[in-house]
Amino acid sequence: MPKPAPDSTGLRLEAVGDVVGRVIEELQQRGSTPEMPTGLPRLDEAIWGLHRGEVTVIAARPGTGKTSMALQFCRHLADVHKKIVFVSLEMTSEQLVERLLVQMTQSDAWNLRRGETVKEFILKIAPLEPIWPKFNLRFVDGFGYTVPQINYLLQKLIERTDEAPDLLVVDFIQLIALEDGQQRFDAIAEYLRSLKELAMRHRMAVIVCSQINREQEKTKDKRPRLDQLKGSGALEELADVVILLWWEELGNEEHPQGNKYWALIAKQRHGPPGQAIPIRFDPHRLTFHDVQDEIPEWHEDGAIVKSGQDAASGSE
Repeated sequence: MPKPAPDSTGLRLEAVGDVVGRVIEELQQRGSTPEMPTGLPRLDEAIWGLHRGEVTVIAARPGTGKTSMALQFCRHLADVHKKIVFVSLEMTSEQLVERLLVQMTQSDAWNLRRGETVKEFILKIAPLEPIWPKFNLRFVDGFGYTVPQINYLLQKLIERTDEAPDLLVVDFIQLIALEDGQQRFDAIAEYLRSLKELAMRHRMAVIVCSQINREQEKTKDKRPRLDQLKGSGALEELADVVILLWWEELGNEEHPQGNKYWALIAKQRHGPPGQAIPIRFDPHRLTFHDVQDEIPEWHEDGAIVKSGQDAASGSE
C-alpha cells in the first residue's frame, strides 16, 4: 500500500485508519531474521540488524576498528545482494578496496603494507573475479563533505538505477566541511539531520562513523560513554542506534593480560540499550568475529588467551 504524496504545501496529514494498512503490510514482511544483518549474530540479536529509515552511529577512538566494522557490514550485505554506497571522507577508494580484499582473503594487512606478501595476495584475489559484477558495493571518495553534495550524490544514484541504495555509509562525520562562520557542532547537526531525512524519504539504512573524544581516556575504566561522541550532541540525539567500540585493556603496564573488545549498545531508540556485546577483533586481517560465549580474555592479536598468566608471558 503506497504512501500518499504530500499536498501542494508539502503536508501529508493522515488519519490512523489510513496508516494501519501500511503498518500491517510492513509487519507481514518481517521474518525470523533481520532484513539487513550485520553478519555478527550476537550483535544482530541485540539490534536486529540495520533498519530502513534509521541512522546507526558506529563510534570509536581513532584506529580501533570503526571503518573495518563498517566495511565488514557492507561486505556481508553485498553478499546477500543489497545495494550499498560507501562515502569516505578519510580514505581513497583504493585504500578501502585494499582493506575489503584483506577481509575477503583473510590476508595479513601489515605484511601486505610492507610489500612482503603482494604476490600471494594477488593470487588470492584472482578467484574473486566472477563476484564483482554482482557485488553491488560502490565507493565514493573526495565528495560528500557537505549536505548539498550528499543530496546531489543520492539524486544521481537514483537517476542511474531508478532506486536508492539499501545502505548509505559515511566515514567519518567529523571530516565534513564547514561553511564560512559555521561552528563544527552546528555543521554536524545539520549534516546528520539531512542524513536522517534522506534515510526516511528513501527507506534506506544509514551508517555514520564517528570519533569519540579524549574524555574517554580520562575516566577510571576508560569505558566510552554516549556523551563522549566528538563534535556534537546531535549525534546522541538524532541517531536511532549508537554502537560504541571499546578495546578494553586488561591488567596493567607491568602485567598486561591482553584485551577484550566490546560493542556497547549505548542507544537504541526501538529496543533495549545498555548491552555489552563481546566481539573478537583480528587487527591483522581487519576482521571481527562473533563470540557466542563470553571469553574472559582476548589477546591484542585477536587470539583467545587461556589464562592471565599465559597472556602475561605472551603464550597462547
